Amino acid sequence: MAIAVDEHPLSLNLLLFIRHAWSIAADVEIPGLRPDPDPGASRLPESAGVAEWEDRWRIAWKRAWDWYKIEDPDRMKHPTTEIMRQVLRPAQDLHPLIPPIWTTEYGWNGLDRDAFNAWDRDLSPGIPTDAERQSLPDLIPAWEGGLDTVIVLPYAGYFAQRISRRHLAVSAETRNDPEAYRRALRAGM
Repeated sequence: MAIAVDEHPLSLNLLLFIRHAWSIAADVEIPGLRPDPDPGASRLPESAGVAEWEDRWRIAWKRAWDWYKIEDPDRMKHPTTEIMRQVLRPAQDLHPLIPPIWTTEYGWNGLDRDAFNAWDRDLSPGIPTDAERQSLPDLIPAWEGGLDTVIVLPYAGYFAQRISRRHLAVSAETRNDPEAYRRALRAGM
């Protein structure tokens, strides 16, 4: 049995930071963040209007989640330099090994990189967690049902959503609470 835990989904975290820093796409249902990012000097770029940036963000958010739905990628395979060059150009199709990243399309324009990096560092667990070991009675049936990856997001409170047969998204708070994590692992089975 092997379960991957993505404790640091960079593409999603960056999009969450952008949404918060620019106060855009408020109609997209996303739980509150914990900790709240300090946007620093981030400001909505003037190169396009608010509606255009919101549309771009929504498309990027959907693509970031669609990447997790690519079936059966060989995640053990390492991308070649040529694949990296191709994927890291704007307007590329989703690649099974490399998630789409906002900065590939739009760079860091309007974003305070230091503020993002500070918030992003705060999201990384200081010590390895034994959440999966503690939750084996519920993890094993989830794995038998196809789960192979848990995505940990900086959402406040309880959050669990089965993204695909293979992927479960949870808040860090859910994963850090043994009973909540067991409940999340049972969700969507």
